[in-house]
Amino acid sequence: MAVANYHETYKCYPPPFIADADGKPLHSWRILVLPFLERNDLYKQYRFDEPWDGPSNRKIADQMPSIYALHGIEKPGNITTNYLRVVGDQTASPPNRLLDMTAITDGVSSTLFVVENVGANVHWMEPRDLMFDSMSLTINNPNGISSWLEPPAGLMLDFTVKTIRTNTPAEVVRALLTNDGGEDVAWKYFDEITDGRLRLVTSPIEDGDGRRKMEGEK
Repeated sequence: MAVANYHETYKCYPPPFIADADGKPLHSWRILVLPFLERNDLYKQYRFDEPWDGPSNRKIADQMPSIYALHGIEKPGNITTNYLRVVGDQTASPPNRLLDMTAITDGVSSTLFVVENVGANVHWMEPRDLMFDSMSLTINNPNGISSWLEPPAGLMLDFTVKTIRTNTPAEVVRALLTNDGGEDVAWKYFDEITDGRLRLVTSPIEDGDGRRKMEGEK
Protein backbone atom coordinates (compact mmCIF):
# COMPACT_ATOMS: atom_id res chain seq x y z
CA MET A 1 0.00 0.00 0.00
CA ALA A 2 2.95 2.34 0.49
CA VAL A 3 3.64 2.47 -3.26
CA ALA A 4 -0.06 2.91 -3.99
CA ASN A 5 -0.29 5.82 -1.58
CA TYR A 6 2.86 7.37 -3.04
CA HIS A 7 1.31 7.17 -6.52
CA GLU A 8 -1.93 8.68 -5.24
CA THR A 9 -0.03 11.58 -3.66
CA TYR A 10 2.50 12.36 -6.39
CA LYS A 11 0.62 10.98 -9.44
CA CYS A 12 3.59 8.82 -10.40
CA TYR A 13 5.49 5.78 -9.17
CA PRO A 14 8.49 6.48 -6.95
CA PRO A 15 11.73 6.71 -8.94
CA PRO A 16 14.16 3.84 -8.32
CA PHE A 17 16.64 6.34 -6.92
CA ILE A 18 17.53 10.00 -6.63
CA ALA A 19 20.78 10.77 -8.45
CA ASP A 20 23.35 13.55 -8.35
CA ALA A 21 24.13 15.85 -11.28
CA ASP A 22 26.29 13.16 -12.87
CA GLY A 23 23.61 10.51 -12.64
CA LYS A 24 25.17 8.65 -9.71
CA PRO A 25 22.46 7.12 -7.47
CA LEU A 26 22.45 8.72 -4.01
CA HIS A 27 19.15 7.81 -2.36
CA SER A 28 16.86 4.79 -2.69
CA TRP A 29 13.15 4.55 -3.40
CA ARG A 30 12.92 2.63 -0.11
CA ILE A 31 13.71 5.90 1.67
CA LEU A 32 11.15 7.84 -0.37
CA VAL A 33 8.25 5.60 0.65
CA LEU A 34 9.03 5.63 4.39
CA PRO A 35 6.31 8.24 5.15
CA PHE A 36 3.78 5.91 3.49
CA LEU A 37 4.90 3.05 5.74
CA GLU A 38 4.04 5.14 8.80
CA ARG A 39 7.76 5.67 9.38
CA ASN A 40 7.86 9.42 8.99
CA ASP A 41 9.99 9.46 12.15
CA LEU A 42 12.72 7.58 10.30
CA TYR A 43 12.28 9.64 7.14
CA LYS A 44 12.83 12.85 9.09
CA GLN A 45 16.13 11.53 10.42
CA TYR A 46 17.44 10.72 6.96
CA ARG A 47 19.77 13.32 5.43
CA PHE A 48 19.36 13.94 1.70
CA ASP A 49 22.30 16.36 1.77
CA GLU A 50 24.73 13.48 2.23
CA PRO A 51 25.05 10.03 0.57
CA TRP A 52 22.94 7.13 1.78
CA ASP A 53 25.93 5.83 3.73
CA GLY A 54 27.07 9.23 5.01
CA PRO A 55 27.93 9.76 8.69
CA SER A 56 24.47 10.88 9.78
CA ASN A 57 22.60 8.27 7.74
CA ARG A 58 24.74 5.48 9.13
CA LYS A 59 23.18 6.21 12.51
CA ILE A 60 19.81 4.85 11.34
CA ALA A 61 21.22 1.95 9.31
CA ASP A 62 20.10 -0.65 11.86
CA GLN A 63 16.51 0.63 11.95
CA MET A 64 15.28 -1.06 8.77
CA PRO A 65 11.49 -1.42 8.77
CA SER A 66 10.62 -5.08 9.20
CA ILE A 67 8.44 -4.95 6.08
CA TYR A 68 11.61 -4.72 3.97
CA ALA A 69 12.57 -8.28 4.97
CA LEU A 70 10.85 -11.52 4.04
CA HIS A 71 8.35 -12.80 6.55
CA GLY A 72 10.01 -15.09 9.06
CA ILE A 73 13.52 -13.65 8.84
CA GLU A 74 12.85 -10.10 9.96
CA LYS A 75 14.75 -9.31 13.14
CA PRO A 76 16.07 -6.24 14.98
CA GLY A 77 19.32 -4.97 13.51
CA ASN A 78 18.82 -6.59 10.10
CA ILE A 79 20.03 -4.28 7.33
CA THR A 80 19.56 -6.42 4.21
CA THR A 81 16.36 -5.96 2.22
CA ASN A 82 14.60 -8.67 0.24
CA TYR A 83 12.52 -6.32 -1.90
CA LEU A 84 14.08 -4.88 -5.03
CA ARG A 85 13.03 -3.05 -8.15
CA VAL A 86 14.26 -4.06 -11.61
CA VAL A 87 15.93 -1.02 -13.12
CA GLY A 88 16.20 -0.49 -16.86
CA ASP A 89 14.92 1.68 -19.69
CA GLN A 90 12.43 -1.01 -20.74
CA THR A 91 11.06 -1.61 -17.27
CA ALA A 92 8.67 0.15 -14.91
CA SER A 93 11.74 1.54 -13.12
CA PRO A 94 13.65 3.54 -15.73
CA PRO A 95 16.65 5.39 -14.28
CA ASN A 96 16.02 8.78 -15.90
CA ARG A 97 12.29 9.45 -15.95
CA LEU A 98 9.12 9.15 -13.90
CA LEU A 99 6.20 6.93 -14.89
CA ASP A 100 2.54 6.86 -14.03
CA MET A 101 -0.07 4.22 -14.82
CA THR A 102 -0.82 5.67 -18.26
CA ALA A 103 2.76 5.00 -19.42
CA ILE A 104 2.45 1.21 -19.13
CA THR A 105 1.61 -0.22 -22.57
CA ASP A 106 1.13 -3.79 -21.33
CA GLY A 107 -1.26 -2.86 -18.57
CA VAL A 108 -0.57 -2.42 -14.88
CA SER A 109 -1.92 -5.84 -13.87
CA SER A 110 0.70 -7.74 -15.88
CA THR A 111 3.86 -5.72 -15.25
CA LEU A 112 6.11 -6.36 -12.26
CA PHE A 113 7.26 -3.46 -10.11
CA VAL A 114 8.88 -4.86 -6.94
CA VAL A 115 10.22 -8.42 -6.66
CA GLU A 116 11.56 -10.64 -3.90
CA ASN A 117 15.27 -11.43 -3.79
CA VAL A 118 17.48 -13.38 -1.41
CA GLY A 119 20.87 -13.22 -3.11
CA ALA A 120 21.80 -9.64 -3.99
CA ASN A 121 22.57 -8.59 -0.39
CA VAL A 122 21.34 -5.03 -0.81
CA HIS A 123 21.47 -2.70 2.19
CA TRP A 124 17.96 -1.32 2.70
CA MET A 125 19.12 2.28 2.32
CA GLU A 126 21.41 1.56 -0.62
CA PRO A 127 20.25 2.97 -3.98
CA ARG A 128 20.89 -0.38 -5.66
CA ASP A 129 18.44 -2.87 -7.12
CA LEU A 130 18.43 -5.54 -9.82
CA MET A 131 19.57 -4.37 -13.24
CA PHE A 132 17.45 -5.62 -16.11
CA ASP A 133 20.39 -6.02 -18.51
CA SER A 134 22.46 -8.18 -16.15
CA MET A 135 20.02 -10.00 -13.84
CA SER A 136 19.11 -13.66 -14.19
CA LEU A 137 15.71 -14.41 -15.71
CA THR A 138 15.61 -17.84 -14.06
CA ILE A 139 13.24 -17.92 -11.09
CA ASN A 140 15.05 -18.56 -7.77
CA ASN A 141 18.45 -17.63 -9.10
CA PRO A 142 20.08 -15.39 -6.44
CA ASN A 143 20.71 -12.73 -9.08
CA GLY A 144 17.05 -12.46 -9.96
CA ILE A 145 13.57 -13.06 -8.59
CA SER A 146 14.14 -15.40 -5.65
CA SER A 147 12.71 -16.12 -2.24
CA TRP A 148 12.76 -18.37 0.81
CA LEU A 149 8.98 -18.41 0.54
CA GLU A 150 7.62 -20.70 -2.17
CA PRO A 151 6.86 -19.61 -4.81
CA PRO A 152 8.46 -16.13 -5.08
CA ALA A 153 6.16 -13.14 -5.32
CA GLY A 154 6.14 -9.69 -6.81
CA LEU A 155 4.16 -6.46 -6.63
CA MET A 156 2.43 -5.56 -9.88
CA LEU A 157 1.88 -2.00 -11.06
CA ASP A 158 -1.78 -2.22 -10.08
CA PHE A 159 -0.53 -2.85 -6.51
CA THR A 160 -1.68 -6.47 -6.38
CA VAL A 161 0.73 -9.16 -5.18
CA LYS A 162 1.19 -12.26 -7.32
CA THR A 163 3.27 -15.39 -6.96
CA ILE A 164 5.48 -16.39 -9.88
CA ARG A 165 5.82 -20.09 -10.59
CA THR A 166 9.34 -21.50 -10.50
CA ASN A 167 8.96 -23.01 -13.98
CA THR A 168 8.23 -19.66 -15.62
CA PRO A 169 10.25 -19.45 -18.86
CA ALA A 170 12.88 -16.73 -19.13
CA GLU A 171 11.07 -15.08 -22.03
CA VAL A 172 7.92 -14.74 -19.91
CA VAL A 173 9.91 -13.29 -16.99
CA ARG A 174 11.42 -10.77 -19.40
CA ALA A 175 7.97 -9.85 -20.68
CA LEU A 176 6.61 -9.41 -17.14
CA LEU A 177 9.42 -6.98 -16.33
CA THR A 178 9.01 -4.76 -19.39
CA ASN A 179 6.43 -2.14 -20.22
CA ASP A 180 5.71 -3.53 -23.68
CA GLY A 181 6.60 -7.22 -23.47
CA GLY A 182 3.28 -8.44 -24.83
CA GLU A 183 2.99 -11.21 -22.24
CA ASP A 184 -0.14 -12.86 -23.67
CA VAL A 185 0.50 -16.16 -21.87
CA ALA A 186 1.94 -14.75 -18.64
CA TRP A 187 -1.28 -15.36 -16.70
CA LYS A 188 -0.46 -19.08 -16.79
CA TYR A 189 2.56 -18.52 -14.58
CA PHE A 190 1.33 -16.35 -11.72
CA ASP A 191 -1.44 -16.29 -9.16
CA GLU A 192 -2.79 -13.42 -7.09
CA ILE A 193 -2.46 -13.85 -3.32
CA THR A 194 -3.91 -11.91 -0.42
CA ASP A 195 -1.36 -12.89 2.23
CA GLY A 196 2.16 -13.79 1.12
CA ARG A 197 3.00 -15.02 4.61
CA LEU A 198 0.97 -18.17 4.01
CA ARG A 199 3.48 -19.57 1.50
CA LEU A 200 5.70 -22.57 2.19
CA VAL A 201 9.04 -21.67 3.80
CA THR A 202 12.10 -23.14 2.10
CA SER A 203 15.66 -23.36 3.33
CA PRO A 204 18.07 -20.49 2.59
CA ILE A 205 20.52 -23.07 1.25
CA GLU A 206 21.28 -23.21 -2.46
CA ASP A 207 22.10 -26.29 -4.43
CA GLY A 208 24.60 -26.26 -7.27
CA ASP A 209 22.36 -24.59 -9.84
CA GLY A 210 21.12 -21.84 -7.54
CA ARG A 211 17.74 -23.45 -6.82
CA ARG A 212 16.39 -23.01 -3.29
CA LYS A 213 16.12 -26.33 -1.52
CA MET A 214 13.03 -27.20 0.44
CA GLU A 215 13.58 -27.82 4.13
CA GLY A 216 14.61 -31.46 4.60
CA GLU A 217 15.32 -31.94 0.89
CA LYS A 218 18.56 -33.70 0.01
